[in-house]
Amino acid sequence: MRQRVKRDLTVIAGVVVVLALIIFLNYNVGRTALAKKKDLERRGYEDARQSEGMEILKWHHMRDTEGSLRSGPTFSEDLKKWNNKQVNVIGFMVPENEFREMKEFMLLPLPLECYFCNRPPVKDVMVVHMAEGTTTNPYEQAVMINGVLRLHEGPNQTSFYSIEHAALEAAEKGARLQRRYIPPEHMVPQHTNEVVLEEPMDFGEDLIDPESDS
Repeated sequence: MRQRVKRDLTVIAGVVVVLALIIFLNYNVGRTALAKKKDLERRGYEDARQSEGMEILKWHHMRDTEGSLRSGPTFSEDLKKWNNKQVNVIGFMVPENEFREMKEFMLLPLPLECYFCNRPPVKDVMVVHMAEGTTTNPYEQAVMINGVLRLHEGPNQTSFYSIEHAALEAAEKGARLQRRYIPPEHMVPQHTNEVVLEEPMDFGEDLIDPESDS
């Protein structure tokens, strides 16, 4: 009798493990598919804006950056050419400390529900400071930021780069931006995934073929 119960428990445990593995794989496949979809979406907006004759700063310039916040970044020569110049860059908004009428926020190449739950590599984070006297709300869709690029050289930085005196509009020309809902649990300052358990999106290398144009 005991052997039978033991055998049944072993079978049940095996089934649970298999189901957990299936759920885990499905979740990660879906997450990767979403990241690829949003990556393609952003690239499409970049190409469309370029076709209008607009110069776009693309994320592969930032992703060539090496180093850490403590030691300081090493920028590529291509990115240095943009320093202290007016640029246009397309990405997804992520609030940090303000959640409406924001004076500053983070811009990422892929959407992220919460920076503190899913911290991306620092080279994928652009800090945006709105123009004096202006604020913005967070939006669901990709946005195009226009402002002055600042590269932060030297050790002990809080970010690698920022956009100053920024204005924004929808990345898709003529589109209407939809305000983003921020769940209350993500408004707790400096919280971590101990509050909200989530897996981060892949913010590693480009998800599609590397961009070769400048």
